[in-house]
Amino acid sequence: MSTTTRVSASERNKAANSTSFVSILVNALLAILQIIFGLITQSYSLIADATHTVSDLLSDFVVLVANRFAKEKADACHPYGHFRFETIAVLIIAVLLIIVGMQIITTSVGRLQNADEMEVSAGLAFVIALIAIMAKELLYRYMAKVAKRVDSTIIMANALHARSDAISSLVVAIGLAAHFFGLSYADLVASLIVGAMIAFMGVKMAWNSLMDLADRSVGKVTLDTITNAIRDTPGLVDFHDLKTRKTGDFVLVEVHLDLPAKMTIAEGHDIADEVERRIKAAVPLVTYVLTHFDPIPEKTE
Repeated sequence: MSTTTRVSASERNKAANSTSFVSILVNALLAILQIIFGLITQSYSLIADATHTVSDLLSDFVVLVANRFAKEKADACHPYGHFRFETIAVLIIAVLLIIVGMQIITTSVGRLQNADEMEVSAGLAFVIALIAIMAKELLYRYMAKVAKRVDSTIIMANALHARSDAISSLVVAIGLAAHFFGLSYADLVASLIVGAMIAFMGVKMAWNSLMDLADRSVGKVTLDTITNAIRDTPGLVDFHDLKTRKTGDFVLVEVHLDLPAKMTIAEGHDIADEVERRIKAAVPLVTYVLTHFDPIPEKTE
């Protein structure tokens, strides 16, 4: 996501809350619709998709709770702030997806043995699947647009979750269409694919969250932007040991500055302040910059 637009923490929190409430409303209505018609039509793929939708509801509540903690100001116990609550929330969502996906896979495999005995009202279930596809795709586009505007990892994670829902509903629709035309096992195969998709996305999200919790550095593009911002600072001889780490959506930076040995502490402090200003201007998600001075003697002939 972009790191060029400055967005306040309050605006990001407001965006997270508003998208979560919209998502809760959409997913609640869809879950009710899918469960009712999944039972009426006896379509296990539609019920599996409903389970996925219910997991979205739980994800939305996790986002709201995490956002509540993440916006708390830094304190003695958390001097760098509470931003990693967002990363923890994404990890919880990921684990939830893995559990739901594996449960759907297990149940689908068990039911495949009796696929010929299943009577599914595929036509009606197909219509419900189409409604779900449209609703979830619109929800994804709305949340992705907001996530890009405010540079929020957690909103984008929820948006991608909605996109995965749209794709899983598409798989369900294809399976129901195939069942309608005589493939008795197609509905269960569709539910099996949906389960695998859910579990795979959960594993991917969990890995990224764990890497962030393990102090993963920012990407190359952002690192190059920070490097260029430091290099262009007047009065700076050079710099080294540049380190970055993510904390939620935000970034912490450490760097050693090479300054002329004859420079006063006050002059060095002014340059360090300018380095910090330039870094934060170039990458607005940087919330903390720690600098260390290294004196460089003048070259003698």
